[in-house]
Amino acid sequence: MTALAPTRPTVPKKILFPLLFIPVFLGGVDSTLFNANAYDLHVLTDSWRLWFIDGYSIALAASVVLGSRLGARIGPGATLAIGLLVFAIAGASPALLDSPAAWTVARFVQGFGYALIISSVASAVGSLPHTSERALGYTLWILSFSIGAGSGPLVGRAFVDAGVYTLLFWLPAVLALLCGSLVWLLLRGMSLGHAASTKFDVTSSILALLGFGLFVGGLQSHGGMTLRLLATAAGCVILTVFCMRQGRSQDPLVDVRMLSFSRVGVCAFAFTFASGCYTGSVFLFSAKADSLTALLPVSMLALWVSLGGFALGKLRARFTPVQVFQISMALCALGLALAALANLWLAGFLIGLGVGIAFAAGDVYLLGSVAPKDVARAGALQETSLAVGAALGVAGFGGLFAGTGSVAMTSAITAVVMGAVAWTCRYNRGVLTA
Repeated sequence: MTALAPTRPTVPKKILFPLLFIPVFLGGVDSTLFNANAYDLHVLTDSWRLWFIDGYSIALAASVVLGSRLGARIGPGATLAIGLLVFAIAGASPALLDSPAAWTVARFVQGFGYALIISSVASAVGSLPHTSERALGYTLWILSFSIGAGSGPLVGRAFVDAGVYTLLFWLPAVLALLCGSLVWLLLRGMSLGHAASTKFDVTSSILALLGFGLFVGGLQSHGGMTLRLLATAAGCVILTVFCMRQGRSQDPLVDVRMLSFSRVGVCAFAFTFASGCYTGSVFLFSAKADSLTALLPVSMLALWVSLGGFALGKLRARFTPVQVFQISMALCALGLALAALANLWLAGFLIGLGVGIAFAAGDVYLLGSVAPKDVARAGALQETSLAVGAALGVAGFGGLFAGTGSVAMTSAITAVVMGAVAWTCRYNRGVLTA
């Protein structure tokens, strides 16, 4: 089923862009706010803190494409308003609850709300009529998220140190509600200017949520080893069923068939590991931080990520696309190795730069290497890869840290993993274009 709507955004850009990117900023804040302060929230115990952080990313990964289908059916403006409402209510809920399980459920729901937000913003920016407007929109998107992600650790630490940690839940919720009200008033009539699928595949979404949740749960430190192995195995089985279902579908939520084309697969591969390295590093480097000063290297990670787009321009002139991905992964590996030696400032710079290059290169080459008719599906694969990586990063780094009890040891192990990823990229056989 398709919907063809000729109406494009008619709201002036000076109004449209703030209404789109304030929610993105809030999402950026939320992406690092609790990664960096989970150990100071006393309601969270043991691996519940990992589930609390990862619940958000798991729900986002499982429902971001479903959110785009909703946006195609009722319009991105209305979907954005609904997403902000869900984000606000779920985000404020922990302030009224006192159990780690309830907090985690709230985070799952909030992740679904942010899936509606991010898919709506992607649809609205992608439907802008002029290339220059779309380019400006994507630039502001990255900038808004980066500023929010950089602010999250510092804002969280300031509120925790002041003994008013409940504001971590109330303040973003109030801002989201205000923004959502304005979105509903000004943007609810917005619709897409191109054909888009409106089919809902709830069964596949449930399979993705359940399979990915079990798989991530097996990586964490909650429960005995046997239970965790069983959870990982069950997650793999369910995800296999999900992939088989998507492979047979004429209108898949995530077109896993695109991964068989190595030019697309290497981009999704890099997206996943770069995103995981970023969220995992934020969580790991914050684990021992006990002051605002100690969190500064973590906060600066977002700034270094934003520099990746500028560095990509220099690298593209001298290296092949696959070599660019290898360089980005190698920078992450080197940064993690330096983190093992307790040099967090330089480590953060190298990790952030490597992640930023991978994000920028992945965006350019993933969307530039497919036919125009496949751009929407490639974009869905891109957003899913980022969300999957975000959850795996916290689970992987957090699980290793829980097992070793050492930031240095965890950094050293993950440095080896990122180095192996850089080496593996050389087996890409596709031709990447931009």
